[in-house]
Amino acid sequence: MYNEFYNFDRSPFENTPDPRSFYASEQHREALAAIEYCVRMRKGYVLVTGDIGSGKTTVGRTMLERCGGSAKIVGVLHGHDEPMVLLRQILLGLGSRFDPADDHTRLLKRLQNRLQIWALQNRPVVIYIDEAQTLSDGALEELRLLSNLDTDTQKLVQVVLIGQPELRQRIRSPRFAALRQRIALAKELRPLGRADTGLYIAHRIRAVSADPSRAGVVFSPLAIDQIHAFTGGTPRLINFTCDNCLLLGMVREARQVTPEMVRHVMADMVPTFDPSDPELDDLDVEPKLTLAGSI
Repeated sequence: MYNEFYNFDRSPFENTPDPRSFYASEQHREALAAIEYCVRMRKGYVLVTGDIGSGKTTVGRTMLERCGGSAKIVGVLHGHDEPMVLLRQILLGLGSRFDPADDHTRLLKRLQNRLQIWALQNRPVVIYIDEAQTLSDGALEELRLLSNLDTDTQKLVQVVLIGQPELRQRIRSPRFAALRQRIALAKELRPLGRADTGLYIAHRIRAVSADPSRAGVVFSPLAIDQIHAFTGGTPRLINFTCDNCLLLGMVREARQVTPEMVRHVMADMVPTFDPSDPELDDLDVEPKLTLAGSI
């Protein structure tokens, strides 16, 4: 709606995991490097966790874009509850046929044969599971058992697990000690700091600007302070807030987002928020918006 006013090619703060808008903060860059390393070097299992809206899915999608040409990537969207359903989803992703009456042993044999075919083509097979915290205990154990399909000299499958922090806690339990030992690298995404919040906003605007050297809008330093205090540095919440700020800026025909505009947006997003509250003069206040409150 405001793209023409600001001379944008597309909206900068859409909450979609678009690799074109990936902001490589140090921690997001490390998470992406960990995934790429495990995939390219065939290290087996890698885990990336983070709170809702921390950008972990964008990290995963960026990996898919970078590695898709050299690896066979199977995105598992279903089968999180039952091990047999999980195996069938993986086989479907690999283009393998199977009989619905196949038992567990037969499915594993079909999977091993398919993995060996891809290995002969020198293309690693990557099983990519987002929202992996929803995996049942049985499905997690099934993923661990996939390592038994490896040959004496080669890992046939890589597993990328993307999930919320509770997944890390589950894997720490004694029950999953065997799976934990197979995880080559594990990264945890935290909220952005104040400096990264400002750089994130600038990056998203620059990525969509028709003329990247001349942004159609800027956020004042104090406005960024307010946004960081309001969102706690969670990328998804930053996107919500900045998107509304740009809409307000278009209505006011403003090329700079000010603290007053941020407070106005905050009042719209949280009905109980008072934009005249003097507490906001202290930029270290607790964030007033949560993901639950923004949906």
